[in-house]
Amino acid sequence: MAEFETVTLERDIACAPERLFHVMTDRELRQKWSAPDDQTAVIIDYFDCRAGGREETRCGPKEAPEFTTVSQFHVVEPEFLCFTETLVIGGQMMSVSLCSHDIAPSEMGSKLRVTLQITSLVGAELFGEYQGGWSAALDALAAMASASGPLQ
Repeated sequence: MAEFETVTLERDIACAPERLFHVMTDRELRQKWSAPDDQTAVIIDYFDCRAGGREETRCGPKEAPEFTTVSQFHVVEPEFLCFTETLVIGGQMMSVSLCSHDIAPSEMGSKLRVTLQITSLVGAELFGEYQGGWSAALDALAAMASASGPLQ
C-alpha cells in the first residue's frame, strides 16, 4: 500500500537568485551539492535540464552507488524548477515524487522553498530518509551558492 507525505524545506541563501538557479541547474555543480555527506556519491549519467528533458543519476555509498533516480523536468525557469522523480533500488521502485523549487529574491539574497510531494511504495520510513537527504543537500547547495568567488 502506498504512503503519501508532503515535505517543505526552506533556506535563506546569501546570493542572487540568478546565481542560485545556475548552481541548481549546472550538471557538475549539481553532482557536488546533491550528495548529502562525504560518504555518498551522486553521479549524473544523463542531464538535459529543460522543460521536457530528464536527468538520470546513480547515488549511494561512494564505493557502490546502488540507487538510481530518473527525473523528468517539467518547468525550468529562473524562479521555479519542477520535476518528477522516481527512486529505484535493486530494480524495485521505491518512490515517486513531485519536486518543486521556488526561488525568490530576499533581503539576504535568495529564498529557496522546496516542496516534495512523495509517494512511498515501501512504507512511511522512507519519508525520514527523504527529509534528511534533501536537508543535507540543500545545506550544501546554500554553502556552495553563497561562497564568494567563482563556482567550482
